[in-house]
Amino acid sequence: MRECINALWPCAMTGAVSCLAGIRGMGTIIHGSSGCYFYPATVLHRDLHCTFLIEQDIIFGAADRLRTVISEIRGRYGSLAVVNTCTPAIIGDDITDMPGCEGVLVIDSPGFMGTYEDGYRLACESLPVTTACDRSGVNLDGISILDPFGRGNVMEAERILAIAGIPVAAVFSSCRLEDLGKAAVPTLSANPDLSGPWGEPAGSLLGIDKTLQAIAAVPDPAGDADFQALWDEAESAKERISRAADKFLRRFDPPSVAVFGQFSYAEHACRILSRYLDASITVLGSRNRLLPTTFRAAGASSLDSVRDLLSRDPPDLVIGSSFEQMISPDTAFVPFTYPLRGMVRLRDRPLIGIQGELGLMEDILNACMDQAVGRGEADRPGEHGFLV
Repeated sequence: MRECINALWPCAMTGAVSCLAGIRGMGTIIHGSSGCYFYPATVLHRDLHCTFLIEQDIIFGAADRLRTVISEIRGRYGSLAVVNTCTPAIIGDDITDMPGCEGVLVIDSPGFMGTYEDGYRLACESLPVTTACDRSGVNLDGISILDPFGRGNVMEAERILAIAGIPVAAVFSSCRLEDLGKAAVPTLSANPDLSGPWGEPAGSLLGIDKTLQAIAAVPDPAGDADFQALWDEAESAKERISRAADKFLRRFDPPSVAVFGQFSYAEHACRILSRYLDASITVLGSRNRLLPTTFRAAGASSLDSVRDLLSRDPPDLVIGSSFEQMISPDTAFVPFTYPLRGMVRLRDRPLIGIQGELGLMEDILNACMDQAVGRGEADRPGEHGFLV
């Protein structure tokens, strides 16, 4: 069991719900109290259901309440999934073989089990997926409806694969229920922190270079994949980024940057900043796991830890969530990870692939330029149209 103090990142229960709620045609029931329901219902913006357990259910057992909810909504969905929460898990309610739950997917993912990623993977492993060698195309995994880049990542992956002539088979976890039975063998990842068990890993799309390597390695049984157009677009994108970054560096010093988010996303941002802007990374603040990296990395799952990391070596630019923006309101900021409050975000923005790298660098350069101009550091106030 993990200690949870001022946690900035969702628990395992929310991770499991976010995976299941991404499957169209699957009904998701949260087996717990109203508090356990309203948090994911608010942040995921999906049609979820709940047993809304009260004291009486905890004392005398919650099985009847769960059976009632299942019977009420069973006819509305092709499949049902129940996510167990902390309270019924603690009192020992066994719902896996409960009468009335036949054919229902049960995910025992109480919040104390671990992080958001732990619950997401557990739910993903439980999905009724079938893969076959004779199915063409690739799967895409690492997609979460909590991720600010989730929908954009799906669109960018489909666009890139279409250019290369490679179809998408199944998307974990953002697809139709029936697509789970049409999975191919090779699987490309949009976010290695959420990689699932289905298929065989075929690489990551997190970054232009990794995208090209992964696409080139995807098996092409028909032998008709066309990669040249993709290669040309990728080279053009890298040249555009380099030109914009060079112009920025001719007028300003390389920025110092603190990056917060899931480890894989945050390290990707650090690599881009170092490559194009020679940026000094004050810290890679990881919301989840810590893996070996060339950057200075630390856990950043509480307000106290984030405040300490930002005050220890104040950066010129913060990339992260509304929590980091609140702690450093006068520092240049790029929205990057959940939660992002107080701002309108309507576009489906990718982080992966070609457009993802272009978009992230665009946000970084604009944030740094705006901050510099605001401080009077530019030669001529407001002169930053050279990036267009």
